[in-house]
Amino acid sequence: MMQIITVLLLVVALTMVSVGAFAPLSAHKSFKSTMLRMADIVDTAVAAGSFNTLAAALTAAGLVPTLKSPGPFTVFAPTDEAFAKLPAGTVEALLKDIPKLTSILTYHVVPGKVMAETVVTLDGKKVKTVNGAEVLVSVGAAGVKVNNAVVTKTDIVTDNGVIHVLDSVLIPSPASAPTPSAPVFDPKLEAGVSAPFGYFDPLGLAPDNEADFKKYRESELKHGRVAMFAFLGIIIGETGFPHFFDISGPAIYQYQQAEEILPAWSANVIGLTLAIEGYNIVNGWQSPSESMSGDNLLAGLKSKYVNGDLKFDPLGFKPKDQKSLKSIQTKEINNGRLAMLAVAGIVAQELVTGNSIF
Repeated sequence: MMQIITVLLLVVALTMVSVGAFAPLSAHKSFKSTMLRMADIVDTAVAAGSFNTLAAALTAAGLVPTLKSPGPFTVFAPTDEAFAKLPAGTVEALLKDIPKLTSILTYHVVPGKVMAETVVTLDGKKVKTVNGAEVLVSVGAAGVKVNNAVVTKTDIVTDNGVIHVLDSVLIPSPASAPTPSAPVFDPKLEAGVSAPFGYFDPLGLAPDNEADFKKYRESELKHGRVAMFAFLGIIIGETGFPHFFDISGPAIYQYQQAEEILPAWSANVIGLTLAIEGYNIVNGWQSPSESMSGDNLLAGLKSKYVNGDLKFDPLGFKPKDQKSLKSIQTKEINNGRLAMLAVAGIVAQELVTGNSIF
């Protein structure tokens, strides 16, 4: 009986070994992957216990989600002792200055997974960080240095990158900081956008670059101002108050009447227009040598010129802050648009009917 039981146990054991031996390879890989799964950069730093200040700084700057993302990233991580080398109160001040803190922290991060064997080949070379500024890698008797910080431990491999430990905090100098990029021009944020339509450009006529947009805006402002003066002139001329030189009838014929009464009328109007336009050109437009180069055949406005600003404000109405100035410009632009539509409608009606609108 014992012999039979022994034989049965041997058969079961051999069967289990056979099943294990011939199990799908993917099952082994899956098991191995699960067992060897690593923590990400943040969890690794926290678990190490020597990066508490770095972890707190990453949390304050809101960079934890970024460094827990797939990456990969290479982090030059200062230890708590490295942060302690900073002047007293520096860390506390940085935790209150999030933009500066973020700039410093991202100065310690390089895109990609750069292992130690690659770092040592970068001797004397600059590497661009996520901050946008560069760090200098050097290899010498003291080992590998990043700027003036010594790498004390390398290749702490994580699930989304690698950590190299530093004995000092890297502080980007003003000279190494990237030049701030100019804000992207967006016509939707310019004056003239208001309810109920908001930004309204169904035909896509508004230029998407600032230089051309300012030319269009300058033209719109001038036409709007002329239309507002014209509308006021129509009201005065057609209501008969005050009454000038027996000029009457539809406004579309009053200019000709003025020209018959005052032979120099057109010359005076043209002269005044040229004087105003000439002053505006000197004040706001670039010289041909500045703007008409290459394929650009049209002159441009000066970069600091504010559309419609004739430098004539005897009553001091011009606002000093940009927000109020934008509000005033929007009102003027909208009034000009309404005046242009009104004058166009009046002219069309008087041409058809031959009668005054008022």
